Amino acid sequence: MSLRVAYYFLRYLWIVVREVVLSSINVTKLVLGPLHRLRSGFVIVPLDARSDLEITVFANSITLTPGTITVHVEPRRHLLVMHAIDIGQSPEELRQSTKAVLEANILLWTRDAPRKEGR
Repeated sequence: MSLRVAYYFLRYLWIVVREVVLSSINVTKLVLGPLHRLRSGFVIVPLDARSDLEITVFANSITLTPGTITVHVEPRRHLLVMHAIDIGQSPEELRQSTKAVLEANILLWTRDAPRKEGR
């Protein structure tokens, strides 16, 4: 394992722990608040992850985060369906946030570093 991979893996673990803690606090507030404000729903997330490892880690990371769960993965079409207890004002915002925070950080440690041209 290269130093780069180790760094990004540890960084990913830190991000997942942070997301679990922040989501736990958010779900607690949602449950203790007025339930009519909740907008639960399903969100389709297009996958940049391609390998079984990348898809599995991403799907499990979503499920580990309180308030969200992976419902279905369609690997041939590169889609993941997740359910969220609160999709907020914009499903697109939730989709992009999930990809940026979880999937992008998974891809940093599962894929080779970008190679410079000429090498």
